[in-house]
Amino acid sequence: MASANSKVSKVTVSEKQGRASSKGVDNYYQTEVTSLADGTQKRETYRTDAQGNNAVRIQEVTVKDGKEVSNTISSTATAGERKALNNPDSQLRGSIKQQTKNAGDIVRKNEADAAAGGLTDAGRKNQEVLGGGSGNNANDEGEAGDTSRPSGEPPKNKAGTRDKFGDMNYPIARDPKQDKIKFDMLKYEPKKVQGFGFADRSGSSGRTIGTVTLPIPGGISDANACNWGDDTMGPLQLAAAGLALGALDASATSGGGIGGQLGDLKNQLVSNNKEMKQLIGQKAASAAIGSNENALFSRTQGTILNPNLELIFNGPSLRPFTFQFKMSPRSKGEAEEILKIIRFFKQGMAPIREESRLFLKTPHTFRIKYVQLGSQEESKFLNKFKECALLSCSVQYTPEGNYAPYEDGAMSSYQMSLQFKELEPVFNDDYGSDGDLPAEIGF
Repeated sequence: MASANSKVSKVTVSEKQGRASSKGVDNYYQTEVTSLADGTQKRETYRTDAQGNNAVRIQEVTVKDGKEVSNTISSTATAGERKALNNPDSQLRGSIKQQTKNAGDIVRKNEADAAAGGLTDAGRKNQEVLGGGSGNNANDEGEAGDTSRPSGEPPKNKAGTRDKFGDMNYPIARDPKQDKIKFDMLKYEPKKVQGFGFADRSGSSGRTIGTVTLPIPGGISDANACNWGDDTMGPLQLAAAGLALGALDASATSGGGIGGQLGDLKNQLVSNNKEMKQLIGQKAASAAIGSNENALFSRTQGTILNPNLELIFNGPSLRPFTFQFKMSPRSKGEAEEILKIIRFFKQGMAPIREESRLFLKTPHTFRIKYVQLGSQEESKFLNKFKECALLSCSVQYTPEGNYAPYEDGAMSSYQMSLQFKELEPVFNDDYGSDGDLPAEIGF
C-alpha cells in the first residue's frame, strides 16, 4: 500500500445566501490518493486551511479495474460543495482532477508492486476515473488538451522552456584583473501595488538564472533625459481652471467654494472692465465666424492673448543602451563558449509560452554592471544600470566580410549587437542625499 497528498489549492465555491442570491467563498482543498494491495485506488478530498491543517473530509471515492466502486459525499460538505462535487464542469471538480493526478503520480513513482496500481495501464485508468474522468484517455501522457490546474498555482511553462543558463565567459583565459562587463539574467518579477503607486522590485538575489562576462567594449556611453514640452494657458483657461480648483478645495479661494471663486472672478472683471469686455466681445465674434480669437485680435487690434507659454515637465524617460562585441574563438572550447553566449541572450530575451498556450509570459530580464580591477563591485568611474530588458540581439556571422569557417565549421569571428532599455526611470533619490554621497558617478 502507498499513499500521497497533493498540494493545497484555493478554490472558490458558491454558497447560497437567502432565496435568490449566492456568494463565492474561497476555501482550501487537498486530495490524498491511496493505492491498495488488491489494485483498488482510493481518493479522499479534504477542506483545509491554507497550510493544509484542520482537514475535514468532504468526499471519498474508490476505483477498481477502471470502474468506480463507491462515491460518498460526507455530511460535513456544505451545500455549495455538494453542488460543485456533482457538477463535472465546476472549478472544484477541475481542481480535484488535477490534485488526483499529481498525488497519483507520486504514488506510482513510489509503488514497488506494479499490480497494485503502479505503472500499468490499469493503474493509469484507475487514477483517471478516480479524478472524475472516463478512463478513455488514460494511455495519453498527461491527458492531451487538459490544461486545468488548481486555482492559485502558477501556470506551468511549455516543455523545453529553459530557466537555468549557467555561467559563461569570453575569453575563456582572462587576466583576473581585466576590466569586464557582467550580464546577470533574472527571472522577471512584476511590481506589486503599494498605496498609490508600485513597490520596488526585489534585487537580483534569488532571481539570477545565468551570467555572462565579456570584455568592456569601446564606445560605451549613457544619456539621461527627461520629457519637457511647451504648454500654453490663456486668460479664459486660467479663469476656468480657477473655478474648477476652487470647487474642489474651498480653502483655495478667499470666499470659499464656487461662490467665493465666482466673487473673485467678478472682482477681476470689474477691475479690468474695459479689457475684459473687449476680450469677451472678440471671443464671441470669433466663435460666430468660426475663426481663432487670436487671428481676429491680430487683424483688428494688432495684439494676441497672452498665451503664458512655458516649458513644463511631462514625465521621465527610459534610458537605452547599446553594446557591440566581437568574439573570435582561439580554440574549440572557446568556439563552443561563444555559441552558448549567443544562445544565452537570444533564448533569454524570447517570450515564454504557458503550457496551455493561452498566455505568454514576460521574457527574462538583465542586470548589467561594469567591473574593474578584478573586483566584484560596480565601477564607481562608470555609470550604473537599473534592471533592463533586452530589446534586440543581432549577430553578424561574417564580420570580416567573407565566409571563412574553421575545419569543424565554427566561424572565425562573430559580432553581436545588443540593445537594452531600463525597466524604470532614474530618480533623484537613486543617487542619494548630501549626507551619504559617495565619490562615484552613479546612474
